[in-house]
Amino acid sequence: MSKFDYGIFFGGDDTLAVSKEKYSREQAIEIAKAEICDGIRYLYVGNGYVRHRAGVDEDYKPCVCWWLEYTEHKRSCPCFVFHASNSNDQNFRSEYEMIDLQEEKKWERLMQ
Repeated sequence: MSKFDYGIFFGGDDTLAVSKEKYSREQAIEIAKAEICDGIRYLYVGNGYVRHRAGVDEDYKPCVCWWLEYTEHKRSCPCFVFHASNSNDQNFRSEYEMIDLQEEKKWERLMQ
């Protein structure tokens, strides 16, 4: 089992990855809502991987850290990947599920 739990990533399509080894899909969505969805209408859920390796950051400086990737490699940790938007056309690879957070809030209020 990987040491990766969840983390925020910069510079790519997705901003959050949550380990599939440690969290269920529902738990991962709750983490995403808490971490990246403040005032956002749509949450997009997809699949990806993280891997601890050497690379070059957005400032072109070498670093060793967790990297969010979309291809499985040796020692990759499978993850749920998330990005949030107020636009409903952010389904980059058509493999994402869109969750309308406003609709969920309406259902939650009705169920109370």
